[in-house]
Amino acid sequence: MAGLGGGELMGARRFAVVGSPVGHSLSPVLHRTAYAVLGITDVDYVRHEVRAGSLEDFLARGPGKELSGLSVTMPGKPEAFALAAEVDATSRALEVANTLLRREDGTWRAENHDVHGIVAALGDHGARPGGTGAVLGSGATALSAVAALLELGVDTVLLSARSAEKLSVLEEFAVRGGAEVQRVPWDRHHEVLEADCVISALAIAGARAVAGQWHARSSLPRAGVLLDVLYDPWPAPLAAVVSEAGGEVADGLEMLTHQADMQLRSMLGVPEAPVVQMLAAARRELARGAADRWA
Repeated sequence: MAGLGGGELMGARRFAVVGSPVGHSLSPVLHRTAYAVLGITDVDYVRHEVRAGSLEDFLARGPGKELSGLSVTMPGKPEAFALAAEVDATSRALEVANTLLRREDGTWRAENHDVHGIVAALGDHGARPGGTGAVLGSGATALSAVAALLELGVDTVLLSARSAEKLSVLEEFAVRGGAEVQRVPWDRHHEVLEADCVISALAIAGARAVAGQWHARSSLPRAGVLLDVLYDPWPAPLAAVVSEAGGEVADGLEMLTHQADMQLRSMLGVPEAPVVQMLAAARRELARGAADRWA
């Protein structure tokens, strides 16, 4: 489990992003940009490759022993929740966490800021409380998407996934949150675009397949706003189709930046992070990566 990137500052508070794969993560760019803008010099933030089932060992006997807090990506989010001695309300509801904070007694507090990231990104693009929301996909990110729609106060949630049997968890969660649920058959997945807010939690392969079918249609409903959790490469397949049709689109990098804002507040005790500068730095990093790939 090797650390990837970053330096070590004597006496620094040490933070990291962990997951597998983690080499592509833009969290170091986001957090280090915030440190620079805020003038914080006694903090270090790196990457660590931590495979599924290895998080507890990493924290107890590996480099994690020296960390004050972590950003947790997949596949470690359920593990982060399970090993924590204290959890916030969102983590408890979803049973996954994307943030770990070391407490004074050495145990961990788990927090989930993914839901906030989704809500804030949608809000930046005009999403308003109430109405209808829709989610494409059925995994852990899709569950966070449903939670975000409930936080936005939607009355009805449309759900669609290739494996319809996997929608039961999302449906039960939405119903417990007070929303009506309507399943959209996968062969009519374009109908989710009738919602006021649409969140695609599809991986790249599935998104490309769906985008091809949407592109082939003579007309598409127009959603109020589509958030595509993908951001590299950008535009993502579904975002490209919706944008070409004149729809409003938010990307996963905006979501990531907003959740990093909340992580920084918890990790450093700052009132807010410089979201605009963080997002700009992450976009520049993405552009450099794209240029390198095409060089």
